[in-house]
Amino acid sequence: MKKYYYILIAGCTIAALQSCKKGGFLDPKVEPLTEAKVFADSTLTMSFLTDIYAYTGMDIIPSCTYISGSSTGLGTIDDNFETMTTNVAAGYSSGPQIPLLTSALTSNTHVFNPYYTAYYKRIRSANIFMKNIPGSTLSSSRKLRVIAEARFLRAWYYFALVRLYGGVQLMGDEVSDELPTYEYKRNTYKQCIDYISTELDEAAKNLPTSLALEAADYGRATSGACKALKARVLVTGASPLYNGNPVATDATTGPLLSYSASADQTLWQKAADACKVVLDLPEYALVEDNVTKPGYGFWNMFVSSRKNSEYIFAYNVAVGKNLETMWFPWSRTGVSSLTYSNPSENMVKAFGMKDGKPITASSAAYPYSAANPYVNRDPRFDYSIVYNQALVCNRATTSLDKVDIFFNKATNAVSTDGYATYHTRTGYYNRKMCNDAAPYNSLSIDRAYPMIRLAEMILGYAEALNELGQTENAVTYVIRIRRRAGILAGSDNRYGIPAGISQSDARGLIQNEYRVEFFSEGHWYYDTRRWRTAEMTEAQPVTGTVVTRELNGTFTYAPITAINSAFLKSSYFAPIPLTEVLKGKGHLIQNPGW
Repeated sequence: MKKYYYILIAGCTIAALQSCKKGGFLDPKVEPLTEAKVFADSTLTMSFLTDIYAYTGMDIIPSCTYISGSSTGLGTIDDNFETMTTNVAAGYSSGPQIPLLTSALTSNTHVFNPYYTAYYKRIRSANIFMKNIPGSTLSSSRKLRVIAEARFLRAWYYFALVRLYGGVQLMGDEVSDELPTYEYKRNTYKQCIDYISTELDEAAKNLPTSLALEAADYGRATSGACKALKARVLVTGASPLYNGNPVATDATTGPLLSYSASADQTLWQKAADACKVVLDLPEYALVEDNVTKPGYGFWNMFVSSRKNSEYIFAYNVAVGKNLETMWFPWSRTGVSSLTYSNPSENMVKAFGMKDGKPITASSAAYPYSAANPYVNRDPRFDYSIVYNQALVCNRATTSLDKVDIFFNKATNAVSTDGYATYHTRTGYYNRKMCNDAAPYNSLSIDRAYPMIRLAEMILGYAEALNELGQTENAVTYVIRIRRRAGILAGSDNRYGIPAGISQSDARGLIQNEYRVEFFSEGHWYYDTRRWRTAEMTEAQPVTGTVVTRELNGTFTYAPITAINSAFLKSSYFAPIPLTEVLKGKGHLIQNPGW
């Protein structure tokens, strides 16, 4: 933690705002500035605030280098949090995924250690900002708003820490460059969740709605973002890992890692209420278009522009920085380098059929066939996964044609995009959030990654209702997600959900819906932990499929293993970095197993 307290403002890099045409908010220049100079100039003051936003996208951005003008110090993390799970295989074998999934890390070498310092630095920056704003040159109304933004960001980073570590030390408004005079020790999980929730309530009072947000400010915090983040916080706090199923029960460590040692249904009610607040806001709606083709709205919201009715909080992407280059097959990018994210067979099998049935219980009308596995699937499958013979725009002809991902027996050679080092480690490529109709058009389109969108609030509400015993009510909200996805309603209008579904089966269905809906958006790592299911899902090997084109032109499919995972229960929480524990002089308690 010493680095956190000794970061001087004179050594900070301040991001200067760019015009919207240059990429807008979060597309910065950098220059070294002193604290006095920053807060004596309104433009520099706002630039300081912009710089605090830079790390909000760490769960979803495809590479740390996307944080323009800011040195992340986050090591070799070259992909988003999906590569910390069994949902994908990273395109490289030397990054953090394998040691993380095989539990080969220590508290001194853990891949998340840099996050601890990075997030606390942003918390301190928010405190510096709020301390200096009263004496700045901003108008009175502007001061109220930007203080609220900084308060939201401070809450965001605290929750980022809590999701990884459990209870962490709450610093209040501390801005000293020296270590605090009070003990360096962790607050309880409950104290952290309650503090974050209260801070978000306070921030929401002085922030505009998304409807009132000017175009140049898109990507900044709104009152809706505060309410949605609070809903996420409370859904997390009500989840099994923190509510009645703790990994530690001793009086010292237990309170650091759980809100309640025994199951408390009132936490689910609070979570449901918080989600419903967001659902009742007039400015948000699912992006739905099943007329153009099934599930088209699900794809279009990611690629058409930065702003839409579903994004509640988003991370702006500079023009020219795109997922397609890093995720698409080489034949489509024209770039001979590694592909960052290869979806696993684990993930592929999570997608059901077009009538909503899982592949393990498919219907006679839309049967799953291992000999022809990619037909009649949930429309989100085609919008998320590039598989053998999938249609993707040809870079040279701009027409849609089939991608060859196979070993060709006739030529005894691998096709251009077949299973090979730096191409694909699983037999699949990632298409989620990509412009698959005309790749590289996105180079000239303002884009944003969704960090919170309405679909999460809907599924969070469904999850909470189910845990409260209101399963049929919960089903109606899951149906909203499936209808938008383009899944067939069926004669019973239940979109593949069995009549009379039990609470337990609904729980599994909702969890799988999270997995499919939010693939590659940075959710699965956290979800498998809060549900305490990681010891099952993340202990499975990361698998793939090698496709062979036989001499008669048909395809056969053979399973492969990309990574042999070995999940340990200690991995439900990341370790507090060893260097920080040593600074705590016995007061900073380490997480169990580390």
